[in-house]
Amino acid sequence: MIKSKYQVNKLLLCIGIFLIIFGCTSSNKKAEKSRNANQYQVATEFNNLGAKYVNKGMINDSIVQFKRAILINPDFAEAHNNLGVAYCRQKMFDDAIAELKLTIKINPDYSKAHDNLGFAYRNRNMFDESIAEHSLALKINPQDVEAKKNLELAKEGKKMYEKSLAYQTANKEIAPGSVIGYNQYIRGLFDDAITSFKKVLDEDSDDMLASSYLGHSYAMKGMLDEAIRVYKELIIKDPSNVLVRLNLGEAYYNKGLCDEAILEFDNIIKTNPNNMCALYNLGDAYAEKGQLDKASIMYNKVIAYNPNFPEAYNRLGAIYLREGLYDDAIATWKKTLELTPASAKAHFNLGLAYTSKGMLEDAINEFKKTLNTDPQNIDAYYNLAYAYEEKDMIDEAVVEYKKALDVNLIEKSKDITEIANKQKESEPENVIVKHEN
Repeated sequence: MIKSKYQVNKLLLCIGIFLIIFGCTSSNKKAEKSRNANQYQVATEFNNLGAKYVNKGMINDSIVQFKRAILINPDFAEAHNNLGVAYCRQKMFDDAIAELKLTIKINPDYSKAHDNLGFAYRNRNMFDESIAEHSLALKINPQDVEAKKNLELAKEGKKMYEKSLAYQTANKEIAPGSVIGYNQYIRGLFDDAITSFKKVLDEDSDDMLASSYLGHSYAMKGMLDEAIRVYKELIIKDPSNVLVRLNLGEAYYNKGLCDEAILEFDNIIKTNPNNMCALYNLGDAYAEKGQLDKASIMYNKVIAYNPNFPEAYNRLGAIYLREGLYDDAIATWKKTLELTPASAKAHFNLGLAYTSKGMLEDAINEFKKTLNTDPQNIDAYYNLAYAYEEKDMIDEAVVEYKKALDVNLIEKSKDITEIANKQKESEPENVIVKHEN
């Protein structure tokens, strides 16, 4: 049957509409895919930028970037994980726990998120939860060395925490947080110790033990201004506390404030004239200021108090050498070697004294003994070469100078390699950041 012209036109119109509809649908899908790809790319860039900020210690800036990545792509598990790690770095452990739980909700098999959640739990003293998360991380990835380490730390932390609570029950004068902080301090976990002692002081600002170890933790971290502030506050509360005053003097000395250090050590000696630590540190402070006579008196007092203190002899010998009292320096370093025969430093210093006095053969013997114990000592090679040169033993001198150059090149090569490694580490290879134990 032949279709009418009207029917043909109608059929063509329907086909056109069909093509337009389905053509638009296909185009919309492509556009949506393109938008999603662009969003993913932008989110990834924000996440990677956040990871770089973390590696540079710019944690607040990293948090902003991770949040931007999540705003664009709410299901971006890596960004949620990284945000959780950044919160941990800022000690915002409750926020970290919430973020890492969300990460695991998005991707239950994300082993590092379980490990990081375990770390956050551990810092909230939620040790059972911590152990469970680290165990899950290892179940997913049995080769995760860091998770294994964290699991052991969580188990150890649980034991320590339980012991501290038991100790607190037996001795109510010591806060459990101070026991935890002390254990962290002796293990070298100074950031954690600072956090623990601060928590104790938030509850009891007069806790002298927590204040003292907070100062010690700051000092061990090199945060000398903070240490000095804490020690000074303690001295105001207890002016007779010799140990705190000694620590305050040491903090002043390490900061280069020798006059302030001398004042603190002097205050100790006025009431405790035989305090060996104060005498020794006072000698160091006087020597640093170039007051060698006073330094010499202090070191001699230390030796009178303790004749078997090798480092006091060593310091006294250095004073004698600076004053040109070579015989006294030689006698002092010989005494050091009686106490510590294998001391490379004492052999080297004795060699310097012999060189200064023109006793070159004795100097050569001492520099050789130095190198037997410390074969990388560049100064010993140079001084040995100089002694040979002074004795007109040119061939021997050339050999030692070459050895010094070889050691110097090796050390410079190590420095260059270390710098290169640090630069390489500064550029993250992936977008996952790690927590710090």
